[in-house]
Parts: sequence; C-alpha cells; structure tokens
Amino acid sequence: MGSTRAVSVRRPLWRQPRKWIAGYLFAAPAICFILVFSVISIAISLYISFFQYDVISEVRPFVGLRNYTEALFRDDVFWTALKNTTLYVLSVVPSITVVGFLLALAGHHARYGRSVFRTIYFLPSITPMVVVALIWVWLYSPKGMLNQMLGVLGIHGPNWLFDRNLALPSVVIMSVWQTVGYYTVIYLAGLADIPQDYYDAAKVDGANRWQEIRYVTIPLLRNVNLFVTVTLAIAAFQVFTQVYIMTRGGPGNATATMQFIIFRNAFQYFRMGYASAISWLLFLVVFALVIAQLRTYRSEQMF
Repeated sequence: MGSTRAVSVRRPLWRQPRKWIAGYLFAAPAICFILVFSVISIAISLYISFFQYDVISEVRPFVGLRNYTEALFRDDVFWTALKNTTLYVLSVVPSITVVGFLLALAGHHARYGRSVFRTIYFLPSITPMVVVALIWVWLYSPKGMLNQMLGVLGIHGPNWLFDRNLALPSVVIMSVWQTVGYYTVIYLAGLADIPQDYYDAAKVDGANRWQEIRYVTIPLLRNVNLFVTVTLAIAAFQVFTQVYIMTRGGPGNATATMQFIIFRNAFQYFRMGYASAISWLLFLVVFALVIAQLRTYRSEQMF
C-alpha cells in the first residue's frame, strides 16, 4: 500500500492574524506619523485655503477662491517669488546633474582612492543645511574668504548677498556645492550597474571614449537621470532654509522663493489661509513639472 502524504495547504495571510497584526503593530508608529504630519495636514491646508484664516482672529470667514485669485492677480510678490524659484530650479537642476555625472565618471574610473573620493564629495550632503548656510554667509561677507582671495588678485570683491544681481546666484552656488555629492553617489551606483560587456562591444566597433559615454553610458543611465532630475526639481521648488538663513528673501525680494513667502505669510503675517493657497498653487506647478519630466524620460525599463 502506498503511504499517504500529508499535503499542507498554506492559509492566506488574512487568516493568520498573528502575522498581519504583528506587522501592523511594527508599522503603526510610521503610519501614525505619516497620517498626522502628511495626509491630515495636507487635507487641513486645502480646507483652510478657502477661508480667511489666521491664528489671532476668532472670526474666520469662508472666502472661496479669493486667496487663489489674490495670489494670481493682485500679489506681485507671488510672481516675483515664482520667477525667483523658477530661476533657481533652472540653475540648480542642470548644474547638479552635469557636475554630479562628471564627478561620478571621474570617481568610477579612478584606480586608487575611490572610497576617499566618495567620502569627500558626500560629506557636504550630510552636513546640516543651517551649518552650511552659516559657513557660506561668512564666505560671502565683505571681508570673507572669497573677497580676500579676490583681493590677492587685485580685485575688489562685491557684497555678494546684498547685491540684487548676485544674491540669487550666490545661493545657487552654495546649494550646488552642498547637494552635488549626494547625486554623485547615485550616479556612481548607476555606473557600477552597467555591464562591462556593453563597453567591450563598443570598443570592438571602434568607439572612442566620448562615443562610449554618449552611446552607452548616458542611454543606460536614463532611469538614473529620471530619478535625479525629478527629485532635484521637487527639492529645488521647495528651497527655503538657505534663503532664510542667508538672505531672508532680500535684498528687496531678490531671493524670495515660494516656500519663503509661504512661511512669511503664515508665521509672520499670520495669514494661514493665504499661505495654504500659495502652497497648493506651488503643488500644481511641481505636479505639472513632474508629469512633464516623466513623459519626457519615459522608458520601458521603468514603466
């Protein structure tokens, strides 16, 4: 007689309460944090954007779309901040993308000291932005190191952060220096993931170094480029800390950004409803930009 073999049937996860309850208990702190500080906060901000809401007055009347129309049609500072933010994004995103890619190429092909190379370029990225901004305020000061170096060359250095034409580029330079190391590491990971076979095939076809980069490296880093440009654009549109620490939006709103005027309206003028409306307008701009980037960089590997 043949022996009867017991067939074990695996029960669905929802019929194993010990497993899914334990999983939810472990995830509960993170879920609560996201719900309170993201989901609920976003919903509240959308709600109060339709009210004349401030933290002082007890009367908070419903005003409909008036906060949005005020920002779009009657507030010149809003358009100045949007222009400054757009210029910042158009300066920072290409600069970090190109510099990070070039640094990654140099580090990837370095024969010695790769770990030291990665550490040196990554250190500014893990340094708190407030600390970095304060250091660069000293560098940009009239008697700071930059002007001292220019003085050695016989050049009278400008007052970087108090010049309307130089304040925003100064913030851009500091942001690129502080952020580029993080994206260099991402590009290094992407370069390490490219099989050597592609380069060997390109060499057999007679490709030189530039042609390998153009026809092999860059196309195979398409998804990495997508990640870098999308995350950079989102972060750049939300620039705040360096502007607040270095210039406070000045001189004369020359460096006022969208996040800065949101903060100023909410916590200096106590116009929470108006600040919420501006934040949702900023969300629409960022959302449209991300959708455009995803369509531009769409690849079969990712989608």
